[in-house]
Amino acid sequence: MRFLYETVKEILETGRVGVPVFLRCSAQIESGDDYVEDVLMRILAMTCSWMDTVPLRLYAQNGNKSNHLTVTAHYVGGQTAIISVNAAPGIKDSLDLMLLGNKGALYHDSESLPPGFDITTEPLKVPEWLVDAVTESYRSGEPTLIEEVMGFG
Repeated sequence: MRFLYETVKEILETGRVGVPVFLRCSAQIESGDDYVEDVLMRILAMTCSWMDTVPLRLYAQNGNKSNHLTVTAHYVGGQTAIISVNAAPGIKDSLDLMLLGNKGALYHDSESLPPGFDITTEPLKVPEWLVDAVTESYRSGEPTLIEEVMGFG
């Protein structure tokens, strides 16, 4: 996953896409893989880096216990990201990404994953406050304001 993170970061730094305003990422992993939440958190941490800001509010939902997790993040600058991770039997790890900027877009589909792509690697350290915010939203079933989780509120 480090390759994907660094590639998107490098493209964003060129300015060709402009300022990121929306991201949609959907990942699928093999059922029985206990990494559904870990993969979601890693993608969310990468998204924060790509957006170059922290989320203002997170809304986390889980369907079928822990087999399907989705987080919607609203960022300080008005950006939005929707990240979903699904575990199912007999599927190959895959990741589809769409990032829209104010000047262009980036698309990445599962067909272009390099050989040996490992969806479980951690390209960035996931901050504890981010884990706490997602956990709080799952628990409450409501959006979580980041300032409350971080103790700013």
